[in-house]
Amino acid sequence: MLCSFIVYESVDFYKKIYKKFYCKAPLLTFDGIEVRFFVSNFEHAFFESNSRKLADKAKFSYKRANRIYWIKWVLQSIEAEIYIGYNTKTKKYDNNRRVAVCVEEYVVIIEIDRLDNKKAKFVTAYIADGVNSKGEKAIKLIRSGPKWK
Repeated sequence: MLCSFIVYESVDFYKKIYKKFYCKAPLLTFDGIEVRFFVSNFEHAFFESNSRKLADKAKFSYKRANRIYWIKWVLQSIEAEIYIGYNTKTKKYDNNRRVAVCVEEYVVIIEIDRLDNKKAKFVTAYIADGVNSKGEKAIKLIRSGPKWK
């Protein structure tokens, strides 16, 4: 099953969808984790950098925004591949970061609450089609990490 793909011109249009569809109430994952969404995460999820070196998140990503409804679908899909997330700041895998991968290498990252492992907050979502500075494919790096238990 594939979720809706939408195309619209206005950034405000996508932000309204995000607020209405995700920020009003928590979303439950297929395995019972309650995920909360915050308006402040909109920019992180739907903007991308002009340059990987700057990490400025200056450009709105229609490629990400067109798949806005996929976030829910991936989090609720029992078919998603689930991995432990890698923390680039600590340079280690972090058991509180959960990465779900589904159709077209679409990735959704949530951060598990350290005090209650049945609660989480949405971090970001994107298509893992890029490469890092070493030429390694992003999706390959995700899939080489430890599986979520």
